[in-house]
Amino acid sequence: MAQDRFEDIQEGDTAEVTHMIVEADLETFVRLTGDDNPLHVDPQYAQRTQYGDRIVHGMLAASFISTVIGTRLPGPGALWFEQHLRFAAPTRVGDTIRVVARVKHKSDALRVLVLDTTVYNQMDETLIEGEAKVKVLPPVE
Repeated sequence: MAQDRFEDIQEGDTAEVTHMIVEADLETFVRLTGDDNPLHVDPQYAQRTQYGDRIVHGMLAASFISTVIGTRLPGPGALWFEQHLRFAAPTRVGDTIRVVARVKHKSDALRVLVLDTTVYNQMDETLIEGEAKVKVLPPVE
């Protein structure tokens, strides 16, 4: 019999993951998505922008929210069905991001969690903030 963790989750619970963004992450993201915007891949182009250097695709950094939801909070059985994001600051190659999910609301009747989701860099600056809605599927007997 599979264990149901949903009943153990409480409002205020948090989980996090960390990941250092490396050049290979950026290259893989470009290969997978086809997004080769020069702001992300061309140092000469990016140097002429307000950022002064290349920045990482915001969605690459945000994709690690999936890691928290799928592996930590709520974990297996999570069906992520809504996400709102605000990109507050750029992520750069070499940043170690810390992705935090915090339970803001729990609906026992719907088996739904509302999570505050935040991505920080190694200097604890907010890069991305948002809100996720996740349905927790019941375990299969």
